[in-house]
Amino acid sequence: SEEELQSRRYGKFVNNGGQVYCEFDENGNVITPFDVPHEWYEKISIDPGLKNPLSAHWYATDFDGNVFVVAEHYEAGKSVEYHSNAIKNICERLGWQKGFNGKIDALIDSAAGQRTLNGTKSVVELFFDFGINCNTKVNKDLFSGINRVKSFLKNAQGESKLYIFKNCVNLIREIKGYFWGNDDLPTKKDDHALDELRYYIMTKQNIKPIKPEKSIIQKNKEMLFRKIKGRNYL
Repeated sequence: SEEELQSRRYGKFVNNGGQVYCEFDENGNVITPFDVPHEWYEKISIDPGLKNPLSAHWYATDFDGNVFVVAEHYEAGKSVEYHSNAIKNICERLGWQKGFNGKIDALIDSAAGQRTLNGTKSVVELFFDFGINCNTKVNKDLFSGINRVKSFLKNAQGESKLYIFKNCVNLIREIKGYFWGNDDLPTKKDDHALDELRYYIMTKQNIKPIKPEKSIIQKNKEMLFRKIKGRNYL
């Protein structure tokens, strides 16, 4: 982020008292929904909640590595069965792909894999019973995740790689209301959508430019040039 660059380059300390995602630009990162090609569809990410809101978003990536948040389910006080049906309904509307076992694949907070003393099944097992196959192997490192999200909102070159459909109102609201608190930590409030956004973004690898394949003529020219320079390469 720009703040980290200033700190590393000039020794300026960052004042962590403001908005966490100061790179967020509602005029640039929020866009009007459009018909996303199905080949862009990638993952659903879930932050579970029963009394607290359950947040789920549908993520797509184009061939240039741009990420699009294309749909949202965000609701509190409902059962796993209710949330599962809501997720399946959105998937059906979008034409979202299913996994090899006919269930819908999703990322989820690893805490959902734990069984409570009052329950015989974990949240993950309950979701599985209702047709959602949840992967709990997510990277929950807070600071790494925040910096990765920052780099997608706006990288050091000023480029945005994260675009949110304007109907994902709860994710937009949480980004705008996410502030640093005490002990250099964000205030733990209204961050359910932001948690599962981090889980997804942390699955993205750094995109490296693809070097064009050299033609036979180019290879021969380089070989001749090396011979002229007196280098004995095979």
